[in-house]
Amino acid sequence: MKQERITMDEFEQVLTTGSKRAPYGQNQALLRKAESEPVKLTFPTDKKAISKQTALYVVRRKLNAQVRIVRKKEVLFIGPGEYTPSDRSGSKK
Repeated sequence: MKQERITMDEFEQVLTTGSKRAPYGQNQALLRKAESEPVKLTFPTDKKAISKQTALYVVRRKLNAQVRIVRKKEVLFIGPGEYTPSDRSGSKK
């Protein structure tokens, strides 16, 4: 993933805004943004990309976010697309 240095003042401002905690909150924001414009995430290894993809699937299901997620090796492509949650027979008892 792309990393960017920030100042301590910017970090303090983020802490005081009362935003959601990472990584769940970051994944929510990422999926909401991807509903309107495509995003490409590049990871150093295939294993990290799979881990992120799994986390995004969980968040997408809870948010019912209308996005499509495609992984090609260590690159994730996320963009607008129809998503319909599946009914899992094992979870409803």
